Amino acid sequence: MKIAVTRLTAALLGSAIAVPALAEEVEVVHWLTAGAESAAIQVLVDGVEARGTTWIDLATPGGGSDARALFSSRLAGGDPVGALFMSIGPEAIELGEQGVVRDVEGFAQENDLIASVPDFALDIARGSDGELFALPVALETQNFMWYSLPAFEAAGIEPATTWQGLIDAAPALKEAGIIPLAMGAQGWQIDILFTAVIASVAGPEKYLAIYRDRDADAAASDDVLEAFRIMRALSELQDEGSSNRAWNDTLNLVAQDKAAVQVMGSWAGAELASMGETYGTDWGCALAGGGGAIVGSTGFAFPVLSENEGGQNDFILTLMDPAVQTAFSVQKGSIPARTDASTEGLSECAVVAAESVAAGNGMPNVSAVLNPDSRGQINDMMANFWSNPSMSPEDAAKTFASLIGG
Repeated sequence: MKIAVTRLTAALLGSAIAVPALAEEVEVVHWLTAGAESAAIQVLVDGVEARGTTWIDLATPGGGSDARALFSSRLAGGDPVGALFMSIGPEAIELGEQGVVRDVEGFAQENDLIASVPDFALDIARGSDGELFALPVALETQNFMWYSLPAFEAAGIEPATTWQGLIDAAPALKEAGIIPLAMGAQGWQIDILFTAVIASVAGPEKYLAIYRDRDADAAASDDVLEAFRIMRALSELQDEGSSNRAWNDTLNLVAQDKAAVQVMGSWAGAELASMGETYGTDWGCALAGGGGAIVGSTGFAFPVLSENEGGQNDFILTLMDPAVQTAFSVQKGSIPARTDASTEGLSECAVVAAESVAAGNGMPNVSAVLNPDSRGQINDMMANFWSNPSMSPEDAAKTFASLIGG
């Protein structure tokens, strides 16, 4: 019996040597469960497990609110998860300043993970003393012009990709029975259009001064007044059915060649492809108004752990690997956060955005730099301006400057 036990013990020890009993693991909370999103998250799973760390998936199909509830529940129970997916911005900074999530600046610098990430994509996750509380895996572009090639062909004109070009093209488009600008007149959709106009008229530096720095002088500049004048002209190019129309129903007008242009995020390109529409034949894209790329930064924050930090570190190394970021974005329709990552395999529109960001023309979207109350006030004001022709661009510009500077 003793011999048998000894042999069994030796066999178990041999097995333990071959497969460590204390293997690292990382628990990841996210809500990337739809088709393309699920394929993107699998890229991260494969990368983490290739490093020898076990990925424990804590997906919440109910979305971000369910993910935050799970994250908070685990935190309150003294058992934090290893990583939390998020749209990077004020939330990451708030969690970091509460001491809930880890400052990854030192680890990222030691492993040369962030040298090619644009400053704006890191600044939106930095604390007051320069701490870095989240890391981006991808950037989602929000200011594309999606245009119908057959609609412009029916009007006998070339596609318009500037604001003045679209305004000038409107008579020919209307003559052909085509809506010049497909618009869903909801506050958030109007704000996407307005920030695209601001970015193209004022440029990245002043855009950042307005939205990130809350600079009242920049918000009261002639560029902002010009943006409101363009918005008033654009508001006259929509159709009567625009009020409160969903963004995807609005996109259908472009897909069906009933409208010429919609300004919307990169997700619209994936929607067009899913409809069976073909890039270069049915539709095209351009950064709206010829401006830079306005992007939302998606990534992860990393709760402070008492154990399994090795698994968390493997996750960070995987997340910031340029090859992984490219593969993730190919699946999700985004662009890599690292500007030294390859663009091979990205869509034609994604390459346009990636090149703009790499050239220094990237800007964070307003969700990354404004608190919810400020965004809500601006959205309400923009919706009122858009639907109320009696509100002058001059009055709207003054109100906007007061909201930014307040």
